[in-house]
Amino acid sequence: MFRKMMVVGCLLFSAVSGATELPRCLLVYSYHIGYAWNDGIDRGATQVLEGQCEIRRFYMDSKRNPEPKYIEKKAKDAYALIEQWNPDVVIAADDNASKFLVVPYLKDHKTPVVFCGVNWTTEAYGYPFSNVTGMIEKAPLEPLFILAEQALSAEPSMQNDTLRHLHFIDADRLSSHKEYDRIREHFENDRMQFHPYFVETFKQWKSAFLEAQQGDLVMVLNSAGISGWEQAEAERFVAKYGTTLSIGMYDWMREFNMVTMAKEPEEQGEWAAEVAQMILAGSPPAEIPIASNRRWNSFVNRRLLSKTELVLPDTFIQRAQKVGE
Repeated sequence: MFRKMMVVGCLLFSAVSGATELPRCLLVYSYHIGYAWNDGIDRGATQVLEGQCEIRRFYMDSKRNPEPKYIEKKAKDAYALIEQWNPDVVIAADDNASKFLVVPYLKDHKTPVVFCGVNWTTEAYGYPFSNVTGMIEKAPLEPLFILAEQALSAEPSMQNDTLRHLHFIDADRLSSHKEYDRIREHFENDRMQFHPYFVETFKQWKSAFLEAQQGDLVMVLNSAGISGWEQAEAERFVAKYGTTLSIGMYDWMREFNMVTMAKEPEEQGEWAAEVAQMILAGSPPAEIPIASNRRWNSFVNRRLLSKTELVLPDTFIQRAQKVGE
């Protein structure tokens, strides 16, 4: 009903304005076609907006090209498109679209903006602006760490007062450091010591993964942006050498983790598109509160887990999607 009301409102907006054309919606993506998170956001947004507005997409491709000068150039190109095409609303997905496009060029601009996929907090960007609202993304860390603690505490050698050593493996990217800082802030204490590995190459990733097996827990996060990454070889490598409990937060990395609790990119796209429709129907962006994601998917990789003696709660096993069977 909520979505139907917004669609009707959007159509009334066109009728009242006397226009036969659909409103213009520009989707600016920080990353590239083929990157699973990016594609999920696009699926969610397209499902809501298709047929309701004229859609254009702009890809900043900053995951494969992380150099600031490159991203700044892409942001300028995106802004030039906005000035030339004059969209009725812009959806800006993920942190680099906010950092390099929205904040420098679109703060308090005439064009309304809905951001999505901003990691954890908007503090770095100063949101909201008069013309900007959006959705942040938070990983389901609390239930993920509770589950890991339950599994580790069941081991005779790992009682509750034992110091845990967590090894964190991720690509060396802005969003990765931001993710790590937030996780460490919430979970590092006198019982949990963190060991980060920010890698640039596949060779470095394999070396980090081997070192991580000396710890009690390893988070295998994003492979995007790692030079020379070979998916099939990485899967064989993890299956051969992975013995430590591994946890992750991205569904496309579920082949490398025993347990994954993953945010849904489609939720980000759907929410941003629905809010874009509200704006097209007349709602001021400043009156729409910034939201946070509420959905995630759970996965258990039985092939990897079978190499250990770890036991996960039956309730989790029953509801989780199975990988590696």
